[in-house]
Amino acid sequence: SELAGYVSCLVADSARGGAASVVESFQRLDFAQQRAIQSSLLAMDRLMEVQKKFSVDQGSSRAQLELGTCDVVTAWAAGCSWSEALEMSGTAPGDLVRVLNRALDALRQFGNLPYMPVRGTYSENDDDDNSNAVQAIAPGIHPDIRRLCREAAQAMDRYPVKDPLPFDEDDEIVNELELIENEEAETETDASVEG
Repeated sequence: SELAGYVSCLVADSARGGAASVVESFQRLDFAQQRAIQSSLLAMDRLMEVQKKFSVDQGSSRAQLELGTCDVVTAWAAGCSWSEALEMSGTAPGDLVRVLNRALDALRQFGNLPYMPVRGTYSENDDDDNSNAVQAIAPGIHPDIRRLCREAAQAMDRYPVKDPLPFDEDDEIVNELELIENEEAETETDASVEG
């Protein structure tokens, strides 16, 4: 469930009116989440330094973490009730559904990314000690992280966030198709008997 909160920090929009400050949001997180967020912020600062060094347009590549959704998404993935989530978020129900749906969608996507182990590395000079080795294939997301994403997505996928349109065929749909086919077959049989 904590992974759901981390993912929500990456995909959530900037806070709308009435949301808690960044400091308040950070203080509501448990110690492990605070450490992970601090580590992410350090990596993001380093990325921004590199982008500035190489004159990357800051407007088009601005990275940020939205901490205001982390606690409520974590709680929702851990099984809190809808009324508890609404109270915790301090937002309108539609805004909370949007936040939870965005996190759920990202978790599903991360959970379905392929894992391709690196088959080998190569460097421009094979005589080197491979200090400048380049991976031939990106490894993707580790299977354990993919599993955690799928588990978090399953935990979050409940009313009122649950997708109303299932991806798999329901038994009712299959039964309706069978009824239609049976009716068509009976109509053809009746027509041939009368003719």
